[in-house]
Amino acid sequence: MQLQQIDVTGARLVGAITKELGFDGPKHHAVVLGQGVFDGVVYLAELMKDGYQVATFEDFRRRYVANGDIRVEPNAGPHSNVEVAKRALTELKQGQAKYDLVANNCECFVNRAMHGQSTSTQVINTAIGVVLVAGLVYLIRSSR
Repeated sequence: MQLQQIDVTGARLVGAITKELGFDGPKHHAVVLGQGVFDGVVYLAELMKDGYQVATFEDFRRRYVANGDIRVEPNAGPHSNVEVAKRALTELKQGQAKYDLVANNCECFVNRAMHGQSTSTQVINTAIGVVLVAGLVYLIRSSR
């Protein structure tokens, strides 16, 4: 596959996983790789439950558009847009890391390509929420 850079190469695509929660709930992340030179199709790199894959924007849109808008977020990391796409492709080709909802999810994959750090704000925010709820339950029970 031969790709050419487009204005959103290296950007993050984000789609809501559930319609009920939309962007307040879990989201799927992917990196835009570029446009196929011969077919004009926009390709993405993603880490799914079943592993790494190259998908098309149309595949992504079909999976998530019913749950709300698809967001295109510009590269916010220190690497150039082309470098982000190359980093994502390199990791995809190596394919060694297995998907893990907490430690290696789709957001971690995109953050490694953009920032060189494997982090997930979704996991962090969920953990904070669980701690806050547990603390609240503890306070309510201990005040009786």
